[in-house]
Amino acid sequence: MLNNEQLARVRRIKAFYMEEPVFKHHVGYTRVMRQRLHFMRAYVNSIGTEHIGAAVTPRNKTLLEKRPYTARLRLAYAEAAILNNMEPMIHDDELIVGRPDYTPLTEEETKEYKELEIAMRGAPNTTYLTLGHMSLDYPKLLRVGINGLIAEVKARKDALDLNLPENLSKYEFYEGCLLELESEITLQQKYAAKLKEKAETATGKKKAEFEKLYAIVSRVPAEPARTFREALQSIHFFSFTLWELYYFGRIDQYLYPYYKADLEAGRITPDEALELLCCFLLLPDAYIKPNVAYDSMIGGKDKQGNIVENELTFMALDAAEIVRSGTGKIALAVGKDNSDALLRRAIQVNASGASQPAIYNDDLITEGLIKMGVAPEDARYYCNTGCTEVTPIGCSGIYPCAPYHNIANVLLAAMRENLDAASTAPILESFERILHREIQEQQLHINRRQMERARNGGEPLRVSCLVDNCLSVGRSIDEGGAKYNHIMPTFVGVSNVVDSLIAIDTLVFKEKKVTMQELLAVVDSNYENKEDLRQYIISRIPHYGVNDVHVDKYAAKVTTAIVGACKGITTYRNSFLVPGTFTYIENATLGRVTQATPDGRLRGTPLAASSSATAGREIKGPTAAILSATSWDHTPFMGGIVVNLKFAPDQMSGENEDNVLTLIRAFIERKGMEVQINCISNETLLDAQKHPENYKDLLVRVSGFSAYFTHLPKDVQQEVIDRNEQSFR
Repeated sequence: MLNNEQLARVRRIKAFYMEEPVFKHHVGYTRVMRQRLHFMRAYVNSIGTEHIGAAVTPRNKTLLEKRPYTARLRLAYAEAAILNNMEPMIHDDELIVGRPDYTPLTEEETKEYKELEIAMRGAPNTTYLTLGHMSLDYPKLLRVGINGLIAEVKARKDALDLNLPENLSKYEFYEGCLLELESEITLQQKYAAKLKEKAETATGKKKAEFEKLYAIVSRVPAEPARTFREALQSIHFFSFTLWELYYFGRIDQYLYPYYKADLEAGRITPDEALELLCCFLLLPDAYIKPNVAYDSMIGGKDKQGNIVENELTFMALDAAEIVRSGTGKIALAVGKDNSDALLRRAIQVNASGASQPAIYNDDLITEGLIKMGVAPEDARYYCNTGCTEVTPIGCSGIYPCAPYHNIANVLLAAMRENLDAASTAPILESFERILHREIQEQQLHINRRQMERARNGGEPLRVSCLVDNCLSVGRSIDEGGAKYNHIMPTFVGVSNVVDSLIAIDTLVFKEKKVTMQELLAVVDSNYENKEDLRQYIISRIPHYGVNDVHVDKYAAKVTTAIVGACKGITTYRNSFLVPGTFTYIENATLGRVTQATPDGRLRGTPLAASSSATAGREIKGPTAAILSATSWDHTPFMGGIVVNLKFAPDQMSGENEDNVLTLIRAFIERKGMEVQINCISNETLLDAQKHPENYKDLLVRVSGFSAYFTHLPKDVQQEVIDRNEQSFR
């Protein structure tokens, strides 16, 4: 573990990052104003063969000076301008460097910014689709460096026969890649120069630290990494300029050879490696807005199917416990063959209040990806690239959360179509048909966006250099160059629909307390003067999450209908839809504009989180909750499923650690996809609501991601509080 000096450094860095604008003011993970200014200035001024201004560097002057610009090359040029104009940001405690420049714009720059915003209204609109949400081929970056990528791009570009029209777009793609890659090196050189300057003016131990860091940044990411620290610096430096969510992937697989070689050569100690890993996990707090999943995954298997459990696997869990970051987090893949020791350590870290790692069922996910048509070696080498959605690493051009569908509204529409129904069967049929139509309508918009992005670009082209098969086929991610291109719509309100169907079945068809029309009138009125009926629904009718066979059959029917509604819809890139049920915070966002529902939920309150039971209704303990959650097939839902569990702090330690271990093993055996745990008392959460200033770094799990509790909207906070606090008593 870390000594006092190392712990003090980690705490100082964390405190510094938490004072940065991205954390304090939720600036976001898109380009901040200064970078956006450089982007717009370059884009607007790059028309035709006009002078290209401040972005000129010796490396790109010849390439740019006389080349007419297509829309896509203008984007690449503007990306390059951001990199060429960024100023190095270095804190004296940092062991890994690279952060955005949050220096406020001057009055003159602010005026220019507003003028450029007006000018940019005429640019092709390619911004309304998710960027990122993928894990890049960082092992390739570490093997060859950016200079190796540049050499490959140049070789492929020079080999093109430009008399063939189909090669012109490939040539353009390679040109744009070179613009961005070479500018990445320009930024690296600026950081190296700044570190050299700091080393020359520093003294003592600090001078030695700057000299060592200068030697590292002088080399990577331009050249291949040789050491553990160079590897961490290289992948961070490439990713932090992308301004979006590009996940670090299986760090205990591709970083382990560097760590092992350093250890054997005496270049590093385990404590030094742990300190570096802590600094690495903290960095996203400096440029990714709070309450966004930005994970590294450990454990599971490698591409060949071998179990992965090494020193770095356990070290990553140690770092997660020390750092307690709401942004740079650890996710754990565990299958039936992974050790109890690894799972126990994960339970202990969660019990510490770190709210991580989330636990992913490696066996189930590999099976689900293979069923989708993913090659076995790619299906084993996946990671979560968002809250819970999983994608193959280094070969995906996938759109998650595209879009969120409010299925509670779909159920209400299905009820209105079946006022004279004699059972829930026709309601479910209408539900699937209406949902299919809604998905088709939304997919038309997404297809149009993808078409526009294919024409004019959107994703930074340098990203495509680390995504198979983009370079080999000469097409960017936006052109469909990635190996896998499916789209992941997300369905919100699963438990509300299940509980509503049980309420309809009970009240309308079995007990005949109300007619369908009367029940609709009740929910339309927000249960006005019908609180007695609402309480009957809540307290007397069984709910999802209590291991009731009849209820759980409805969960299977609803999820089967969702899968069915996604079938037969083709994407612009000639791929297909893969559903998910995780909700991020959209269960609260959509709930605010959703009327009351037949499950007793009132107008404007949050919908249920992910596929978990509605908060407060898992009243028969954690085992019953897990049995319900795994009563239906998770394999079609690679778009993400999360099951929430919440324990009081004393329920995950001592002999209860064995109980939690058994519970998670049962979840894996019963083919649940992902489970996340909150280990915190409601007393603490309620006090944090009253006194947020005392709980600046209090972490909770929401729906597939960790979050700083006091940064969450009030209704999301309340949904977490309302969840059942489970115990083994």
